[in-house]
Amino acid sequence: MTNMNTEKRSVYRKSRSKLGISGTIVALILIVVGVALAVVVASIAGGFLFGWGTSSKLTVERVDILVNPVTGAASIVADIRNSGGAKLTGLTVEVTGPAGSVSLTCTTTELSPGQTTTCSGTGSGFESGQAYIATATATGPGGTTVKDQKSAIGHI
Repeated sequence: MTNMNTEKRSVYRKSRSKLGISGTIVALILIVVGVALAVVVASIAGGFLFGWGTSSKLTVERVDILVNPVTGAASIVADIRNSGGAKLTGLTVEVTGPAGSVSLTCTTTELSPGQTTTCSGTGSGFESGQAYIATATATGPGGTTVKDQKSAIGHI
């Protein structure tokens, strides 16, 4: 009977040594993972509250240049969007080509985040098939200048 008890103890000891990670190590790993997740959440929340979501960005979404082939007069329309997270002021749009540039008039010069405005104007000396560049410029928070450009081809 003594022999049998000795065998059971040795089997028990062997299986106990193969249990894996101790409870202390598991607790330590969970604490480290929890702290890491808390840091990630805090950095995202802090970014939204303190500037991450308030970057200034301007997008020229569309430029259409309709040219009269006889006179060279052009009717120009551009759609401009505030694609950032901060209010933009002092919006100006200019279309430049080989014959010079034309300033467009916008329905509003102040854009809230996500807001779109349409700018239009007319010019002379335009040619069908010629490439032109529309440049939108505005002022963001702290006086930062925000710009975007888009090319367009004059068409009939």
